[in-house]
Amino acid sequence: MGFPYLQHLSTTRALQIFQVQRLSAIILTSVLFAKSGLPVTDIGAYEMLLYIGTMFTFLWVNGLLQGIPPVYAQLDETARKRFIFNTFFVFCSLSALLFLLLVSTEKWAVPFLTGQPELPHYTLFCIYLLFNVPSLPVEYIYLLREQPRHIVAWGGVAFGLQVAVFFIPLWMGMGMHVAFLMLAVLGGCKFLWTLFLVLRVAEIRIDFLLLRRYFVFSSPLIANLFVGNLILLFDNWLVGWYYEDTAVFAVFRYGSREFPLATALATALATAMIPRLSAEPEKGLTEMKDKTRRLMHLIFPLTILLLFVSKPLFPIIFNADFKSSAALFNIYLLVTASRLLLPNAIVLSRGFPAAILRVGIIELVIKVILGFVLIHWFGLPGLAWSVVIAFLWEKCGLIWFLEKKQGVRTAEWLDIQWYTIYVLLLAAAFGVSIVL
Repeated sequence: MGFPYLQHLSTTRALQIFQVQRLSAIILTSVLFAKSGLPVTDIGAYEMLLYIGTMFTFLWVNGLLQGIPPVYAQLDETARKRFIFNTFFVFCSLSALLFLLLVSTEKWAVPFLTGQPELPHYTLFCIYLLFNVPSLPVEYIYLLREQPRHIVAWGGVAFGLQVAVFFIPLWMGMGMHVAFLMLAVLGGCKFLWTLFLVLRVAEIRIDFLLLRRYFVFSSPLIANLFVGNLILLFDNWLVGWYYEDTAVFAVFRYGSREFPLATALATALATAMIPRLSAEPEKGLTEMKDKTRRLMHLIFPLTILLLFVSKPLFPIIFNADFKSSAALFNIYLLVTASRLLLPNAIVLSRGFPAAILRVGIIELVIKVILGFVLIHWFGLPGLAWSVVIAFLWEKCGLIWFLEKKQGVRTAEWLDIQWYTIYVLLLAAAFGVSIVL
């Protein structure tokens, strides 16, 4: 993959671009679905499949992915090559087990999780997950090998094809079955590329001591992400259970989105900073403060702008059926204030994943209680507010841990003055947007 115009691209910027590519594909998929002329109930069924896939993959996938850079950084060159293969082996094994679980439990899992007796194209979607999940570590392999151009190229090809192979059959009138079939074929192609990459750069040898080390470090991260994703997936379950209507579920899914650019750039920055914070803690904190400040100058103004334009834009970008989703989206935009706080990266770099888990468990309890209470009082907007409150608690809890237990002052890694100004402006803009 040769891209001369990306010659001076850093791994941090490459990961940010990759995350933007990923979330752009998600947004484009939503827009194309809304413009496809399909009934909202069909779109809701598709969103329910994604919800099931997220519940059974991201509960462990992200934890294992987050564990890759810190463990890799502690290994010598020979062990690193073995580690790449063993990581791929883990993802393949767990993906196969997941496929068997989903297929064998379809008759009771679908009604329990979605409130629907069945979902169309369920098996094809499971096949897609079977092949796609083992390909998820690819960008991390490129990150560890310091190949930023490959990260960007992989994102462009993978996410571009993901949109194309699904919607071209729909545009040609071939139906949803062919679209899901092509998605499964794409998953197979991504798997083959990942296999080729691993065979080229890794040492093919199962190392049980290395696997144990990887699982020991990643287990608290998996548990924390299990808790964290339950917070989000709980909302999907609660909406499906409370309203029992796929159309309402679709409206909620289209509105319950954070500002994708903020999520993408903040997540990529945190991931890229972990090795830096591990190797040189003081310089890493200063670098994080500078990069976070620059990110605030970009993200907060755009978020404030979105608060004012989302209501007229939603019916245009999607369609009139999703007009009410805009009010939910505006509430979720407030999560941006929490997303731009990155104490998680510092905690991980210092080797305390269990602290993140403890904070996450309390966050889950708060979220579940608020979810039941606020959806009863205020409907879908109440559920959105419960997310804002729960995310804020997570960041405050981790900041307290760093301040009191690690002696890391917040001012060392966050420009508090600029952050406070932007949060106040965001709150004021939200208040004005309500009455417009």
